[in-house]
Amino acid sequence: MELEALIVEFNRVRDELIEAISSVPPGLRDEAFVGDWDVKDIVAHTVGWDYTNIEALPDFRSGRLPAFFARYDADWATINAGLVARYRLADWDASLATLRDSQGAFVDAMRRLRDDTDLDTVAMWGGRRITLRGMMGAVSRDESEHVAQVRAFLSKRAHW
Repeated sequence: MELEALIVEFNRVRDELIEAISSVPPGLRDEAFVGDWDVKDIVAHTVGWDYTNIEALPDFRSGRLPAFFARYDADWATINAGLVARYRLADWDASLATLRDSQGAFVDAMRRLRDDTDLDTVAMWGGRRITLRGMMGAVSRDESEHVAQVRAFLSKRAHW
């Protein structure tokens, strides 16, 4: 049941993100507001991390450090840039469909984990404990931050 609670929280935050990005008017979708990222870049980044985390699930379950940790740099900048380059789509409707598809794929992968999966199996990274539960928390925090960024962008633009 703990696993299902993590999935429910993931879906709640993702739905908030989809609602926020869906409210960005067409004329603002290519305007950067998170560094040099626009809303399409946030979508691509999110899709990319869904698939990255799906690939990492076997490592999390077995207590191995997922391979993407070997490519860490400040704020995951290189990985994020690669994910945006790979998953960014010019077509808005296709972007949203891809985001929903990656959400479904991630949830399906999580639900395929056995009920007895230990969410707190530890891999160590630079003295830090890395767990599946922690990864899910990081995903929710990252996406909540993007919700706040989109809302702040829209609020600021509404006053111009």
